[in-house]
Amino acid sequence: MELVNIIDLYEKRVDDKRREKLSTFPIVGSIPPNIPRLSDLVYQYKNDENFDWRSTYIARVPANMVYSSPLYNRPYEIDLNRCERYVQDEGAFSYVLAGTSSGYVRPDGTFVSTQGGHRTTEAYAVSLNQNVELLANVKFHDPKSTKDQIVELEAKDHHVDAAKRNPQNTEHKFRSAYRSKENWAVKLFNYLQPFSIGIAGTLENAKFILNSHSYLSTALNLTKKGTVTRYLTTFTQNNCEKELLGNAIVAGCLFLQGFSEYISKIDKDNNIDSFDLMMKFYFTEYGSLMSMVDPDARDLTQTDLVKGNSLYKGNEPAVSRFVFCYNDFIRVKRYKISGRQKTAIPFEGSEGKGWNTFISNAHPLMKPALGQLATTKFF
Repeated sequence: MELVNIIDLYEKRVDDKRREKLSTFPIVGSIPPNIPRLSDLVYQYKNDENFDWRSTYIARVPANMVYSSPLYNRPYEIDLNRCERYVQDEGAFSYVLAGTSSGYVRPDGTFVSTQGGHRTTEAYAVSLNQNVELLANVKFHDPKSTKDQIVELEAKDHHVDAAKRNPQNTEHKFRSAYRSKENWAVKLFNYLQPFSIGIAGTLENAKFILNSHSYLSTALNLTKKGTVTRYLTTFTQNNCEKELLGNAIVAGCLFLQGFSEYISKIDKDNNIDSFDLMMKFYFTEYGSLMSMVDPDARDLTQTDLVKGNSLYKGNEPAVSRFVFCYNDFIRVKRYKISGRQKTAIPFEGSEGKGWNTFISNAHPLMKPALGQLATTKFF
């Protein structure tokens, strides 16, 4: 991705009303005059072989020299509402409150901000002066650095900041963690790559998107890796939806693991992959098949499975809906059910297995509702 100039981006995004409003506020405070200018440091970096590029410098950085990299940063998501609130609350742009930003000078002399996109935007917004200066910790890349080395160092510097700030969501944090080669982020990326599942734009030409990477980690922690792999394989090979919902992944994996004995029995007795066929049926075939008798029929969605999750964060309701889908699919397809079971996943039986284990481990307040959820059509 190309670098983005912070000032240019502001001018493209801001409307005339906000632009005029913010430009009426003053700047309070100043940068001490003995602080070196970035342009002088860059000149030495490029022309003086004795320049110590390994050191960090405090410098005066004009706003028009500040660029940002969308590879690991979020320049397109700089919050103009937040910038406006800051300026209004303080009645000005304050050098004291703004503190010191951070960034790297690349071998070609470009300064790329790793921390400070909002404060640069605010300083320019109130002054409309491209040369308004900000205080920054300036580091220099090894002049012989490769592009990958440049991005990794900058991403690490950004990630230290991103991990501490609430305004950055998990998507932004994953992006910066992956670009800075944090081990956990690289592992998740490598695990999802064969499925063509991308997180936060880190996988080029990804067919599927997963924004809730923390839920994937939860699924891997709560169930076996093979279980998660089975769920993702089924979901992607059948093109169930383009975006994977994290809480649906967790619920699906808990369903596969918690009821594995019954699912395996159905698979063996009928020589099928029943979970794969069930997902394909409900997510891609149900709407068209049922439209002959119900004009409002539609395919199942992940949102249907996890509805109500904003009120109750537990996984039991979604797992119960998976139970309904599975039992109903086996019934509709008339697959063989061995023994005396009335349904593929029975609701009666010995303690310590299947549905009884699921209910015994459920939240007490949810237990009365789960039986109905597992036996009632919900979409």
